[in-house]
Amino acid sequence: MTLKDIAKLAGVSVSTVSRVLNDKDTKAASKEVSDRIWEIIRETGYIPNEQARNLRSSSANTKNRQKEADKKYFACVYARNDDKNDLFFAELARSVEYAAYKKGYILKCSFYANELSEKSFCSTLQDQDISGLVVLGRFDNEKTAAIINSQRNVVYVGLNPSTEMHDSIFCDGRKASKLAMETLLNLGHTRIAYIGETVRENRFLGYKDTLIANKIAYDEKLVQRSKQTLIGGFEGAKALMQSGMDATAVFCANDATAMGCIKYLREQRVKVPESISVISIDDIEMSRYFMPMLTTVHIPIQELGKQAANMLIDRIENGHILPVRMEIPFSLSSRDSCAKNNQNKNTL
Repeated sequence: MTLKDIAKLAGVSVSTVSRVLNDKDTKAASKEVSDRIWEIIRETGYIPNEQARNLRSSSANTKNRQKEADKKYFACVYARNDDKNDLFFAELARSVEYAAYKKGYILKCSFYANELSEKSFCSTLQDQDISGLVVLGRFDNEKTAAIINSQRNVVYVGLNPSTEMHDSIFCDGRKASKLAMETLLNLGHTRIAYIGETVRENRFLGYKDTLIANKIAYDEKLVQRSKQTLIGGFEGAKALMQSGMDATAVFCANDATAMGCIKYLREQRVKVPESISVISIDDIEMSRYFMPMLTTVHIPIQELGKQAANMLIDRIENGHILPVRMEIPFSLSSRDSCAKNNQNKNTL
């Protein structure tokens, strides 16, 4: 298999394939074309040119070494989201795949927590020669967590630190929430609503922590428990508005929820941020093109993915035994969806 073969299968030029494989953020191909090329990579097990050259440099064991290289596969497990179109985890998975590919590892398959069964999962890992797993997010279901934790080479990556005895790379969602809330407080907002999940959710805990730290009473009426999706944000904003509560700002647990929230507000002709401010966490690519552009806590998704891939490969190849925990810093991306509180403006 060569770049030319991949280009032919994808229906693009060799140069386009090369750019997609060597530059994650290339503008040489659309997302659809890029996804198609990576799908071909997974199916064919194509390895990078540099590794291929290294393999060819030794004539005696070329075939055996090629065979072993072809077995360097890993899998991703989507732990907590039922939405297969979740934009944050999609970006994170692409970052993991790209970083792993650079070291000769192919993303062979992906699993979703709500579809896991121990028998089929373990047989698939064995049949596909999977060397390790990158778990995206945190399990809410103890049974599925137990299935994953029975594996040796596992790395967790997301916004909730894992307490399991496995490697983990994370941005602390609780701390990120405090930054989002403090941003709103600094703009003069004290009646701040929350839309998102609340059970075992660090972002919700960060919301409550910040209220307590600033001596602001927690008000159950300002909290709307919703799935952290576009639809969840839309329905959450609708429920808050119909309840008649008096928030001047909304903290949404992630960007998808915020975009759904703003969509509902826009349909009700409530202006953001003139009438109400909206802030979130993630900073997915779409947040920079959404109108208004989202003020959000920037999670370095590419770095999370890169470090997760590196840690998994180090465990596979070097066999480190003790679990490693790495916390990645976050920052604020201040854009257009937040403004100073005007006491005379409309509220939800």
